[in-house]
Amino acid sequence: MTDIASGPAVRRLYGRSALSRVISVQTLPYLMVPVMFLLMVLTLSGFLSKSSVVSLLILASLLGLASLGQTLTIITGGVDLSIPSVIGLAEILITQKYADGWSLATIFLVLIGLSVVIGVINAMAPILLRVPALITTLGTGFVIQGIALAGSHGFTQGKVPAWLKTTVSPIGHTWFIPLPGIIVAWVILAALAISFLRFTRIGREGFANGANPLAAKLAGVRSTWVLIVVFTISALCASLVGVFFAGYSGLPDANVGQPYFFETITAVVIGGTSLLGGGGSYTRTVIGALIVAELTTLLVGVNFGVSAQEMFLGIAIVLLATIYGRQSDISTRI
Repeated sequence: MTDIASGPAVRRLYGRSALSRVISVQTLPYLMVPVMFLLMVLTLSGFLSKSSVVSLLILASLLGLASLGQTLTIITGGVDLSIPSVIGLAEILITQKYADGWSLATIFLVLIGLSVVIGVINAMAPILLRVPALITTLGTGFVIQGIALAGSHGFTQGKVPAWLKTTVSPIGHTWFIPLPGIIVAWVILAALAISFLRFTRIGREGFANGANPLAAKLAGVRSTWVLIVVFTISALCASLVGVFFAGYSGLPDANVGQPYFFETITAVVIGGTSLLGGGGSYTRTVIGALIVAELTTLLVGVNFGVSAQEMFLGIAIVLLATIYGRQSDISTRI
């Protein structure tokens, strides 16, 4: 008599069940975005107004741009904890130097140069010192923050061009597009980041390096060059976020990026990219940034304080990480 439990029909049934579980896990973040949006519509009075929705997208854009570089570094097996400090340094540089009469071209060239230097240091320090990027980028962040604080000299006055304020204004327009520039910039850079990971050699080598650095090196992956590129991109994105933050206040503030110390990692994790490296996508981080922005907006709308916001974000991370960790390709590596 044939063993029913091992029959082909049952195996196909179990196979479909397993596939369904994986699909449900992979699509969970995508389902959370409309669910959270509907919850905000039902909870927050007048949320469906254009200004409210655009404000939400601006918050998501700031986090999404800051998380772009974080996604790349995590995929390659690292992490960048210097992002908040780079944001603060960029914000101080543009507000103070523009007030001092520097041209925007000069300021942007200095920001690009500093970002490249920071990116190279963040990439090479773990290799030369033989310590994890978690430690070296944390140290780099403290150094950068110290430089930013020293450079500000305690001044609280600054200036930015009017068009920069428009790029982060809910009523701003970008050419013929009825959206502020920061949202348009996020869409463009998101498309470039997704294409970079999918279609370039460095992008593919980043996945290989994150999955197994030793095997990648033996296979001819240019690990050092990959790390330099992704950490430089991370610093450039952080500087760009600092420029956009300057448009909000026009005032120098070295601590403006500190909320992103963990929020960039939160967006990556909630989106479903593994902190173990070697897998994931920026598409998932985009979804993660939207979820974090929605959750933050909802909690602020119902008068929850910062501590409550952090608590709920922490709960979301633990729950989603637990769900993602049940996938066989991840659980076998933990």
